[in-house]
Amino acid sequence: MTLQSGHIRAALFDLDDTLLDRGTAFEATFREFYDTQPDINSTTEWGEAIDFFWSLSPHGAIDAQDAALRITARWPSVPLEPAVFEEWFFSTLGQQARPIDGAMEFVKSLNEAQFPWAVVTNGKKSQVIKLQHSGYIDVVPFAIVSRLFGADKPDPRIYHEAIRRLKLSYKGIDDIQVSEILFVGDNPYTDITGAIGVGMKTAWVRVTERYPEDVPAPDMEIRSVVELRGLLGVG
Repeated sequence: MTLQSGHIRAALFDLDDTLLDRGTAFEATFREFYDTQPDINSTTEWGEAIDFFWSLSPHGAIDAQDAALRITARWPSVPLEPAVFEEWFFSTLGQQARPIDGAMEFVKSLNEAQFPWAVVTNGKKSQVIKLQHSGYIDVVPFAIVSRLFGADKPDPRIYHEAIRRLKLSYKGIDDIQVSEILFVGDNPYTDITGAIGVGMKTAWVRVTERYPEDVPAPDMEIRSVVELRGLLGVG
């Protein structure tokens, strides 16, 4: 850890694999798909199928329409209409959303301490569904969903908008410096790179054993957001 308590005055969090257990939701969604596709489940064991489904989601993201085409290429007897599959997939994934262990209690403690925080996530309306089904919608001060806003991380505009809303949402931080804001996320290529680009401090949620060498390094690495309690003064 290279950051010290008291040096961070606000925090922004990614959603999937940061506050939400994306892995469990992803596997539950594809399990439902697998169970309803006899041309897949009668020819392919679940373990082999889920390994393939995970290969459709590099770097913690998935292009569902492309995934539909790749599924049909793997199992030609399962024709999928990409747009229809995309709508089903993200709707089902959203309904499966659950908080990571301890994360809900952690953000509630931020609220109790009146510590400024919010969510900044890439995605579409399905991210709002995740917030609703996970219960975060009732506790997050505000959430910026990239496709509803008009720019995806690592575009600096979404970070600047988050800073603007932080200042509107919390009294007494009008003078906050960008370097006093911590961005917490699991994706080095969007979360960490984008936040560093605008001057924020960063915490990478370690979802792989090694941080990639082709992007800027975060200020710290953590296994779970609950490790930030001391840093953010809610320990």
